[in-house]
Amino acid sequence: MSTTYDVIVVGSGPAGACAAWRLAQAGVAVAVIEKAALPRYKTCGGGLVGRAMQALPLDVRHVTEQECHTAQLNLLPAGLSFTTHRSAPIISMTMRDQFDYALLSAAQTAGAVVHQQCAVEKASFDGDVVTLTTNRGSMKGTFIIAADGALSTVARTMGMADGRVLIPALEYEVTVPPDQSDRFQNTARFDFDLLPHGYAWAFPKRQHLSIGVLSMAQRGSDLKSSMARYLDLLGCGSVTQIERHGFVIPVRPRRGPFVDKRILLVGDAAGFADPVTGEGISFAIQSGLIAAQSLIDGRFEEASVRSEYTRSLAERILPELRAGRWLARLLYDFPRIRSWAFSRQGQRLCEAVTDVMSGKRTYRDLVFTPRALLKHLTPHCFKRSGYRPARPRDGQA
Repeated sequence: MSTTYDVIVVGSGPAGACAAWRLAQAGVAVAVIEKAALPRYKTCGGGLVGRAMQALPLDVRHVTEQECHTAQLNLLPAGLSFTTHRSAPIISMTMRDQFDYALLSAAQTAGAVVHQQCAVEKASFDGDVVTLTTNRGSMKGTFIIAADGALSTVARTMGMADGRVLIPALEYEVTVPPDQSDRFQNTARFDFDLLPHGYAWAFPKRQHLSIGVLSMAQRGSDLKSSMARYLDLLGCGSVTQIERHGFVIPVRPRRGPFVDKRILLVGDAAGFADPVTGEGISFAIQSGLIAAQSLIDGRFEEASVRSEYTRSLAERILPELRAGRWLARLLYDFPRIRSWAFSRQGQRLCEAVTDVMSGKRTYRDLVFTPRALLKHLTPHCFKRSGYRPARPRDGQA
């Protein structure tokens, strides 16, 4: 295989594939290396929110299995339920092996070289080149885009500062009889209070359900027991097939820098998942395209690329993650305040978050602090609540 490129993208998920596509479109000699055989299964709920679809530079509707124009949120012990509807899909359901492969195929058609079953073992920097040691030999790149996920080998072996918060999640691909699955059609369901500091979801696919639970607490959550209770709650008593998968989600970004020694971190490797929902595809796409454009605009000069990428992230992604973190604190850290707020203005809050997921608004449009959010939702009741929000640690989103 060829061993020298202008850019090597490690990882073929949405961040890596979109970065490779943009670079190939610009005539850059770019390679994508992927440790698995393609197309490969990826543990994920597989819900493409409207925000992600808008960020995509390519049409992937041919790999969507179901479009959900309705979203339902339930606060279980409180007996509260809210439903939102949109004319455009709130979430488009897909299987990640097909979605990721569609993006990668487009990058390959544009000129990117793809090396599959090629696992990075370590990365090293020497002057003006980065060397990747893989199970198939060494490869060299003028720049590396690390899109190799939450457990990024590139970032780890290069000693890049971390500081992310990795939370546990469990996802089951569940096949049930048609009379049970039909109840879930065209609606994305979210349930709170099934487990502390987390939520559960049920996404309808073409021939099965994607059901999952996650906890914003890093340890101490019994996800398996929570999943068993959730399956009972959903009435999925006649499971004909089930596939179980565990994974971690970075809901707080790295301390930075996100570019160092000619390596640009994108997607989960950088920690760019939504702190409210754990959804990572939107910011994976955005960061992959931003990284590629920073290389192009920086003319592959190290200092210029670093400046472009740092500035773009500071303008477009990091403030949104920081604003989302405030809302996440309300939802997960203060359950009583959450129930109180939803009992008074739950529909309004759900409509606002649906607008964010649909790409019509941002978290920055909604709120800067929990105090401002609650004042906005319940201006007459806030003072009586006695709530005094704690601030996140300095420098954290």
